[in-house]
Amino acid sequence: MRCVWLTLILVPLTFCCAAAQSPDMGPWPEGGASVLTLRDVLRLALERNLDLKAQQYETRASDAEISKAYGLYDPVLGLEYAEGESRQRLNLQFYSAQSSERYRRFNLGLRQKIPTGGDLYLDFTNQRADQQPAPGLNPYYEGAVTLSLVQPLLKGFGGTVTEQNILFAVKGRDMAIEDLRESAFRVVADTRDAFFEALRLRDNVGYRQASVALADSLLRENRARVKAGVLPRVDELEAEFGLKQRQRDLLDADREYLDGLDALALLLDIQDEIALPDVPPGIPDAVADVQQGVAQALAKRPDVQRRMRDIERLELQSRIAGNAVLPALDLAAAYGHRGLGQDYSDNLRDIGSDDFRNWEIGLTLSYPLGNREARHEYRRSEFERKGRQAQLTQLKNRVRTEVRAAIRLLEVSRKKIDVTSSQLAFAEEKLRTLLKRREVGLATTRQVLEGEEDHALAQTEQAAAMTDLHKAVTGYYKVTGQLLEREGVRFVDTFHNEAASLLDSGRP
Repeated sequence: MRCVWLTLILVPLTFCCAAAQSPDMGPWPEGGASVLTLRDVLRLALERNLDLKAQQYETRASDAEISKAYGLYDPVLGLEYAEGESRQRLNLQFYSAQSSERYRRFNLGLRQKIPTGGDLYLDFTNQRADQQPAPGLNPYYEGAVTLSLVQPLLKGFGGTVTEQNILFAVKGRDMAIEDLRESAFRVVADTRDAFFEALRLRDNVGYRQASVALADSLLRENRARVKAGVLPRVDELEAEFGLKQRQRDLLDADREYLDGLDALALLLDIQDEIALPDVPPGIPDAVADVQQGVAQALAKRPDVQRRMRDIERLELQSRIAGNAVLPALDLAAAYGHRGLGQDYSDNLRDIGSDDFRNWEIGLTLSYPLGNREARHEYRRSEFERKGRQAQLTQLKNRVRTEVRAAIRLLEVSRKKIDVTSSQLAFAEEKLRTLLKRREVGLATTRQVLEGEEDHALAQTEQAAAMTDLHKAVTGYYKVTGQLLEREGVRFVDTFHNEAASLLDSGRP
């Protein structure tokens, strides 16, 4: 019997140690569940996360706003056609009379905005009139071709003022892109954390299964010994109670694991069951440096870049408000030819000749006395810009603090791996020793169960330490702005392809 009992004890111990080394011993979902690697879950999160989809639509809308703003330079075509009659009483020196006029008018005009802020006009006017009493030509045709320019010289001058809606739209799109990147950072970080948390819970299930197997082996052995009269009945009851406790712990671990899978599936917007790959998570090799991390954060973090884009927008707004303080001094110039004839061809001949040319050039000045609206709008924009700059400085200081804290957490998490590895090695050796001592009657069932529980807890803490390390790596890459780059996620400029995602995973 002694050889049989030794076999029963050592087989569960071998299974338990294997579970500690390979986390793929847990129960995997069956029935066609999809096995997803970290690369798979990140890709699905970027493709299917609903919050990220909503932010991509916001970014596309901001790009459409730029195209809309460029409509400023679309030429404006104007057409006018009118027919009518005009009658009135004439009050002359020696007699009173009536006059009447029937007319038909057709005008064609084209207006074009130019980058300096001016407006170009090209007008072609035509009118046929029949008057009573009749003038020298009746009926007659009258027309004119006129090219004119209205150009602001102070207020409203320059491309910045002219294209302000375009420039604001560009800044708005830049901030929308940073909002999209920030959403992607959040989704990728949450997905990574949820994935490694699910791995931890899966490993915990494996450890608890090993505990149940060992407790079940102890119970069968004790029953055999009680039946043989070697052990008292209380040892059998103690082993049975220990098995029930471990079965309860396994149920809790299995429930937590399934909850973790559901939380991961929620991030991926997946309704079907999912499973994790049968591979250990491994130890990441992240290299952390405070100076380099801060530099990366200031250059790549979406919240920093968005604040900088916002300051650029306010600087643009301040320049435009400063221009509005100036007086309005406009240059107006016009040149054209006029025509008149009894036939329409005579009218066109006059227009085509240089005999009836007309031109005019002049300046128009206007300035509201006090100009309080423009002056205080400029002051308001300057105050707002300086306030945003102060907030950016505060954000940069916070970035440095966050980078240093992330590096400290990373270092502590690495040390915890060493501590838990030593703890696990000690627990394994202690359990192995207790099993051997029990074989020769020097250890009780309670001591073995307590040693096995210490071993299971050591396994759990090592898995937790490994998960904490991966989360610390995620946190470091997030606060330094390198998370998307590290995961091969890049922004794809496909605004006009509405079926394509704006974010793409560059890794195979």
